[in-house]
Amino acid sequence: MKNAIFASLCAFLLSMGFALSGTAGSIVDTDGDLVPDVFDNCVTVPNGPGGGACSNQEDSDDDGFGNACDGDFDQDGNTLGSDFTLFLGFFGNPGNAGDLDCDGQTLGSDFTIFLGLFGSPPG
Repeated sequence: MKNAIFASLCAFLLSMGFALSGTAGSIVDTDGDLVPDVFDNCVTVPNGPGGGACSNQEDSDDDGFGNACDGDFDQDGNTLGSDFTLFLGFFGNPGNAGDLDCDGQTLGSDFTIFLGLFGSPPG
């Protein structure tokens, strides 16, 4: 009797384990940077250990969007002319404020990235 109950319990737990694991889903990493989308601060731009210059999810302005995909320096939700004015103030200076390629300074390569982000929301 004990063996039959134990076997039934084991069968039940095993079937529940398979059912739960079957509905868990897969991990999505849209940009392939080894950071799952649910934790990635740039979902479509690689900025994790698996790719991109910003391999550490750098977010200099602490707005939840990584530097690699955030040209919205005035925090209004879009990368527009007012952001360009701020970007010009960062240009040529060390630091992370306008550093979109995470090399420690704001230079021409950052301007190229900024142009790609122009007219878009961060992220």
